[in-house]
Amino acid sequence: MRHTFFCVACTVVSIVLLTICLRYVSDMWPLTIVGALQMQIGALCLAIVLLSSLFVRHWYGLLLGIASVVVAAHPMLMLGEFAGTPAPGAVPGLRLLSIKILDDALDDAALKQTIDEANADLLVVTTTGSLAGRRGLMRQSYPFRVGCGDPTYARCTVMLLARRPLSNLRVQQLSPVGSELISATVPVEGRRVRVFATRLSKTWFDTFHSFELFNITRVLRQTHEPVLLAGDFSAPVIVADMRWFLGNNRLSSVYPEPATWPVSLGPVGISNDHVFFKAPLSVLSVNRTDGNGRSGYISILSNILIEGN
Repeated sequence: MRHTFFCVACTVVSIVLLTICLRYVSDMWPLTIVGALQMQIGALCLAIVLLSSLFVRHWYGLLLGIASVVVAAHPMLMLGEFAGTPAPGAVPGLRLLSIKILDDALDDAALKQTIDEANADLLVVTTTGSLAGRRGLMRQSYPFRVGCGDPTYARCTVMLLARRPLSNLRVQQLSPVGSELISATVPVEGRRVRVFATRLSKTWFDTFHSFELFNITRVLRQTHEPVLLAGDFSAPVIVADMRWFLGNNRLSSVYPEPATWPVSLGPVGISNDHVFFKAPLSVLSVNRTDGNGRSGYISILSNILIEGN
């Protein structure tokens, strides 16, 4: 019985590890969710190997244990590859609160309390449903806004709200599935910063996610102001197309980022919600302020710095 359990466990772990390793030789989109959860899957494989080793000790179990550690550790290195650190002499510029609504029936009163406590300059709101019923959210506190302006457009998945005047407003679709990119220029410490807010499609539905990142890249290459990009990207930075996106646009992220998916995994999940930036901007901190999504929404507060003149 002990040997049977050991053989079954090693077989399952071997298949799982081989499947994960396929992501290093292929960019096929079905492997994306496996790659996104690589660190968690590697840790689970290690736990299974250690458990099976209590029954039978064998050189193959040791080999699988080492492979599991490597598979789980490599994403940690990748997560820190694009991490940006605040530049010397940088001064506080903006506070940005990004909220992802998980429950369409969520009462606006709960959102209002979180938004008031954050006291942010910019507010990015995203959802997988529609924000059409929340167009008036915090209108007094955030009089400047872009997104959900067309009542005939049913998607309405992103809004950008601000306490400072916004100019050069733009809303565009990124793919046929309706993912959006919102952009506006905001004054920060005497400079003009281009702020982008987006919500992308899921990475395991098809190649739409990569197509959307390519379209954002085209927009960023035409942008000459400092860039601040926030929203729900539906993928961590270790996924292949996300790494391509950050590298080609010379964007930085924060390490570590708070986990936002799946909600049930809490802090051991992955980060699908990001704040990316480009010099002279940097991010001092990114923290969750919603109690791990039990409130029906996920909120992330970021403190943005800007290099002195």
